[in-house]
Amino acid sequence: MGKTEKNKLSQYILMFCAFLVYSGTTICAKYAAMENEMTFRFFVFLGLEVFTLGVYALLWQQVLKSFSLVTAMSSKGIVVIFSLIWSVLLFQEKISAFNIVGAVFIMAGIWRVATDD
Repeated sequence: MGKTEKNKLSQYILMFCAFLVYSGTTICAKYAAMENEMTFRFFVFLGLEVFTLGVYALLWQQVLKSFSLVTAMSSKGIVVIFSLIWSVLLFQEKISAFNIVGAVFIMAGIWRVATDD
């Protein structure tokens, strides 16, 4: 693997790490929603959500230096898949056949756009 390929791979890793961080906001939001409003734990999860969005915003700016907006935005669909994984691992929710079919379409779309770049 040449230097150019390694650099491109590291850029894709950064982009998907940014999306992984962004998917963390759904976790914080779900935990906040499970708490009574105006409690300490509610504000902790709300604060974590805002913090996570801030980290994501910084990473997103770095992603946009390396990718076109079309590529970056179309790849953002991976957040849905990350959210499905979190829902199973953290909240013991069930994944339906429709969820799986949707995830396959999302991955195919991301692959299509990524291979054009």
